[in-house]
Amino acid sequence: MHNHTRLVLTGGLVAGIVGYGTVVLVMAAMNVVLGRSPFYTAGLFGSVLFYDLRDPAALVITAGPVLAYNMVHLVAFLGLGTIASWLVTLSERYPSAQYFVLVVLVFIAFHVYGAMMLFAQPLLGGSAWWEIGLGTAAAALTMAAYLVLGHPFLRRELREIPMGDVPPEIREVR
Repeated sequence: MHNHTRLVLTGGLVAGIVGYGTVVLVMAAMNVVLGRSPFYTAGLFGSVLFYDLRDPAALVITAGPVLAYNMVHLVAFLGLGTIASWLVTLSERYPSAQYFVLVVLVFIAFHVYGAMMLFAQPLLGGSAWWEIGLGTAAAALTMAAYLVLGHPFLRRELREIPMGDVPPEIREVR
């Protein structure tokens, strides 16, 4: 296996696990704060996806739906992490691709958030947008932090952005 491929896959797997773990912790904490079981969201989504639950009020949290949903969630994050790792590696190799990568990552993030909202809104009601949004934002930030920290050339490139057209008062903040 080429070193480049190993870097992309390893970075993607770790970034995916970091993002998945972040979502799990954030959602569990939100559920506890809202007076629910820490496994409520995973149990609800798993019961709807795999056990044909139609009424969220009839939810009984058991290990099967929680584990089933978490496995799907983990696989999805491993895929997203690998895509993000490939894009970050691409932008490190080709600095002119950084804007393209940013647009693609934002595009993916909004579509994943939108897909989750379509699924979550009927189940979680009015609080779905901030529950899913907080978990998604936290995962995106931790994955991005991991990927940027793991790519020293990209960090240097981001620090050395030309400041010629930036007003002096903004330049000083940097």
